[in-house]
Amino acid sequence: MAGLKSWNEIAPPHLDIVNGSFDEALFAADLGLVSKGEGPQDYLDAQLFVQKTYLTANLRTALVEIGNRLAGNPAAKAVHRMQTEFGGGKTHTLLSAYHLFGNARALSRTRLARQLSSSIKDGRLPQATVVVLDGSALTPDRTKENRSPGRTLLGHLAFQLGGQEAYEGVRAEDEARQATSTAHLVALLKRYTPCLILMDETLEYLAKTITADGDQGALTTNTLVFIKELTTAVANTPGACLVATLTASHLEDFTGINHEDLLERLAKIFGRTENVITPVEGDDIFPVLHTRLFQSTGTPAQRRTVADAYGDYYAEQFGDALPAVYRDPVYRDRIEAAYPFHPELIDLLTHRWGSLSGFQRTRGALRTLAHSIKALHAEGRISPLIHPGDIPLHDPGVRAEILKITGGSYLAALNADIIREDSRARIEDQRRGGEVEKLRLATKLATTAFVNSFGSDKVPGASDAQMTVGVGRPGLSRGALEDVRDTVKNVAWYMRYEGGRYRFTTEPNLNKVIVERESAVPEDAIAELLEKATKSVVPAESPWRTQTDVLSSADVRDEPRLTLALLDPEHRVEPSAPGAVRDAAHRILSEYDQSGRTNKNTLVLVAPDTGALGRARALARTLAAMRELRDDVHRLKRFNQEQQADLRERVVRAEDRLPGLLTTAYRHVFLLANGTGGSPPTTQHLDLGLPRASETVTSRVTERLRSGDGLLDRLAPAALLSDRFDLLPADVEAVEIEDLLKAFRRFPRLPKLASVEVLRDCLAEGVRRGVFGLVSGATWQAADAVIRIGEEISPDEIDFQPGTWLVRAARAQALRGPEAPPAHPSDTSSPRTGTPIAPGTREPTTSEVPAPRPPSAGPTGLRLHIADVPADKVRDVVKVAVLPFAAQGAEVRVELNVSVRSSKPIPPHVIDLVVEEGLGQLGLRAETHEQ
Repeated sequence: MAGLKSWNEIAPPHLDIVNGSFDEALFAADLGLVSKGEGPQDYLDAQLFVQKTYLTANLRTALVEIGNRLAGNPAAKAVHRMQTEFGGGKTHTLLSAYHLFGNARALSRTRLARQLSSSIKDGRLPQATVVVLDGSALTPDRTKENRSPGRTLLGHLAFQLGGQEAYEGVRAEDEARQATSTAHLVALLKRYTPCLILMDETLEYLAKTITADGDQGALTTNTLVFIKELTTAVANTPGACLVATLTASHLEDFTGINHEDLLERLAKIFGRTENVITPVEGDDIFPVLHTRLFQSTGTPAQRRTVADAYGDYYAEQFGDALPAVYRDPVYRDRIEAAYPFHPELIDLLTHRWGSLSGFQRTRGALRTLAHSIKALHAEGRISPLIHPGDIPLHDPGVRAEILKITGGSYLAALNADIIREDSRARIEDQRRGGEVEKLRLATKLATTAFVNSFGSDKVPGASDAQMTVGVGRPGLSRGALEDVRDTVKNVAWYMRYEGGRYRFTTEPNLNKVIVERESAVPEDAIAELLEKATKSVVPAESPWRTQTDVLSSADVRDEPRLTLALLDPEHRVEPSAPGAVRDAAHRILSEYDQSGRTNKNTLVLVAPDTGALGRARALARTLAAMRELRDDVHRLKRFNQEQQADLRERVVRAEDRLPGLLTTAYRHVFLLANGTGGSPPTTQHLDLGLPRASETVTSRVTERLRSGDGLLDRLAPAALLSDRFDLLPADVEAVEIEDLLKAFRRFPRLPKLASVEVLRDCLAEGVRRGVFGLVSGATWQAADAVIRIGEEISPDEIDFQPGTWLVRAARAQALRGPEAPPAHPSDTSSPRTGTPIAPGTREPTTSEVPAPRPPSAGPTGLRLHIADVPADKVRDVVKVAVLPFAAQGAEVRVELNVSVRSSKPIPPHVIDLVVEEGLGQLGLRAETHEQ
């Protein structure tokens, strides 16, 4: 992939992530449990905890401020309020303070302690008494779970500060569930300074007081009064510090409680004295994730190489199609900082998902990413970065995290479109094969749309730019990406495109509803659509009479006029084995009902290609379903105006596309050929290939036959006398022109005449130029026969009835006798070619025209070198210098050397998608050399 190493070669994950043995509890720290000596060892062991803690700038500032307050620095803030989204590092900050200042002496030699000590008064961490008031672990009554005799926060505070002795000093207020005075609290705190009070899940504790107090509200009010007095007391007690979080993680368990009112009252209390702490802000989360998930993230040079490759890719492949933020040099810095994650993935998890109640910012991101890394590493997925589209939604661990925020109702959408082997996106990957299947591009695009479908944005879903950065990587062309993206939009069952956004819903989209309707479309409706569209692609244009649905020889009349007939779909051609259809075509071309066909040279058959006809049939079924849905007023009301407009546009596009698919399908031409020397004619098979825009089957067959001289609009007079046509053997002097016309209609060795006028014009020209004569009478040798040679004759005078003969020129002259004037042609055209003769040059007589060279005298091999052919002449060159040889049954091979010079850079998607993909469909490949 553009020479870049895969992320897992540079950034090896921790072993517990790779083998899946990590404890998910590690991503959900709980201060209350740790204070009770419970929880994962990584949180209980102070040495291990600080070793795995990444010190962000904001976390360092907070811990230094707390340390200075505990060390007696009067300038340090006393009361701190944590301001984070859920999972934004608040619990980790509380645990850092808990371990560092509760075990200051034991941790003094650690790297983290040394990083902080230089900025704290006296140059060392102060050892403090730490009190933990965790609202999720405490109840407003006396229970064993509280591990304290206290019934209120006041009782718990006193007991944790000084044990039973300190509790006895507040017992009366605690048992009465009353607050105390600020002076009393100051006295209590002074006895146990330095002391650090950590309050977590405060809002949850207040919710519990409401539940415990019924409708009275006294306990809640007294708790709020206590908190207010505590903040004041701490602020007035040197060496005392309070750190509190006000939000709660599980308030959904307390229905009917006015959380907003409680939070507002708490905020007012702390607002008087607080210092706001935001431990993880912006891109601080990158190193936090790195520390927990990876052993290393490579060298700066390795990360920069990847960042620059992506920056160049965005600029060169997409330009202004991507917002400037992705092409700005600053974004390269973000890619380097986030490596091996794409910044878009982390922004998605921490910003969009972080605002959802079921997803806690840092811990939710850690859990999701841990499961993702485990799955991607196990599957050996190669990519320079981990993008949003790389999230393995099929992994049970990842899926469980996502369903927490989406709800189980989205499982049907995941199964149908993304995660199952027979899902719509997976099938599209397999259908395309090649690089698309290797990258699972369709699946990644659908995944990008899905993960962007949730969050606090007013307009959910992924924009075109987000779809691009969600999967785009160096080496993947813009054309391929956008083509697959548009296809996924049209095949997914639960993804919608609304307002310029791709998003998933739990309701089936138009694609799903259409597919459901397709199963109920009757066969006769499909047949009717195909019949109508088929007739439109084989119009009755000169020189053809056309018809469709030919199944047997009895279906095509034996007529002397040119007929172009489309075989019934039952006679469809398997490209690898056209023999069965050739045999059926031979019977139709050779026979008429139960007898032989007389006019064998007037009938041309065209059979459909199996694959292309299948696609046309599938589209006809879809079109019928869409029309039915469009006309179903009741069902249509379930879709918004944009979707209804989309349905109408799809119907129009399908109606326009169906004839084109049928033109592509009817590409196999069968006609009789050869039959020389008395041998029976054989059936020739011509493959018309892929059509150009606006072509019909009629025009394609006409052009192909004309290009190989199989269909003539003009006939040189000398050709009637040639050995090739064998119409007038050497020992025969005359032939009735009626028989000439019949020969062109009956004998496949002859070219087809576009009309009877071609032969009339040929005969008139031959008489005028003295190539042969026309004799009318009872017999051509009759004494009273009318002889015409070397004179003007109107084609309208020529009637193909018995009694008119074509007679060799010498014999016609002899019949005229010596009194007849010699033939002096008045024109200046060659009898064989019709090309002008230089003025004053005698035109050769028929006897002087050299006979056609016998086949044995011609070469059996030929190589043509045609140089400097402009693009607009290539088709003409093929027509005049390639197809005539193929029409003679020769094996022709063409080697093309295409030289391209452009004043502007050639877009890579033109080479990758248009040229290489197009050649691939033809079974060809090109060696491309950039110059």
